[in-house]
Amino acid sequence: MNLAEILVYTDIRQLHQIANHYGCECNPHSKNDLITSLLSSLRHRLTISQEVEQLTSEETHFFLLLFLDKRTVMSLEDLLAKAGIVLDCSKEKRQEEARRYIAAAMRRGWIFPAKSKTVGMYQIPSDIREPYLQGWLERWRGEHRLVTPGPKAYRDEGTALCDDIMQFLQFLQQAPLPLTAEGGMYKRHQQQLFQFLHVKEEPLQPQKWRFGYGLHFDQYPDRFSLLYDYCYFHKWIEEADGCVAITDEGRERLQLSYEDQHYHDLIRFWMRLYKRAIPNLPMLVQLIPLIAAGGWVSLQTLQETLLPWIKEFYYDEPSNILMNRVCKMMVHLGLLRVGQDDDGQWLYTATYASQTWLRKYNGFTETTISLK
Repeated sequence: MNLAEILVYTDIRQLHQIANHYGCECNPHSKNDLITSLLSSLRHRLTISQEVEQLTSEETHFFLLLFLDKRTVMSLEDLLAKAGIVLDCSKEKRQEEARRYIAAAMRRGWIFPAKSKTVGMYQIPSDIREPYLQGWLERWRGEHRLVTPGPKAYRDEGTALCDDIMQFLQFLQQAPLPLTAEGGMYKRHQQQLFQFLHVKEEPLQPQKWRFGYGLHFDQYPDRFSLLYDYCYFHKWIEEADGCVAITDEGRERLQLSYEDQHYHDLIRFWMRLYKRAIPNLPMLVQLIPLIAAGGWVSLQTLQETLLPWIKEFYYDEPSNILMNRVCKMMVHLGLLRVGQDDDGQWLYTATYASQTWLRKYNGFTETTISLK
């Protein structure tokens, strides 16, 4: 429902709260006058600009979690979970603070109780999401500079990861590979396999820690670890009797031609796998292409914007999470292009896939998975 339709069914008490928040001059005893005034104010470009400019970093975080989620109806639990991602306080205080964020969003006219038989459901007007996001982006672009011209050379991996899945299955089709006591392929077999893949990686050196991002994240480099886990999840490969081997399902997969749906499923799988360690991942995957649309953005600028909203995962620092767990993997998945400027600084820009498919896709609704 759009804002005009929602305001008609909104309780007069909330209408008064929104009018007071925006300082609307109208007859408080006339619901029609209230609605007319609020429609004019809430959708006015200057109002939107002033509103997003006054938000604190935490409020901005909640705002982006709310408006980048494409659902128009959410439960109270959904809203509390979003506020919980933002807040850095004790569990006892978090519930109280989360409700305060939701109440503030209702005063701003961002969310309204849904006209539904189900209690505890809330809706976002369908016609305010885009203007508010654009208002925030305009403010961001006023404070940060996109890099022009871009790098002299860049890397766009497109759907190469899907092609390499087929290469891996073909490699295993020749013969099962023995596994080490730790459960990984021997390094000499990894090196042989990696020669056939589009993006070259080196077997991992001994690591102090690597966990939380997949089944064998401690055994394989980042890109191949995702590739391996995707095959394992779909039962195209199996680990048995100290070996990894292709399954009958894997052989059937080799007979199928490439379809866009396979690429989309791979992105969804990555989101579900990494979301457990990075609860903010759906917001980051939506926001980075918006920021990096129409130009190149430096890693330093992304860090200045996004690091306050990324929490460490055990020994994985926020800066490493942003660069290696998010941006690097988005490049591998064809959602970002990457290059370097003359000073060696990493630069990113959005790809066609991120500007089209991600507009329809909602990672916020994806459930997490664990392969352990």
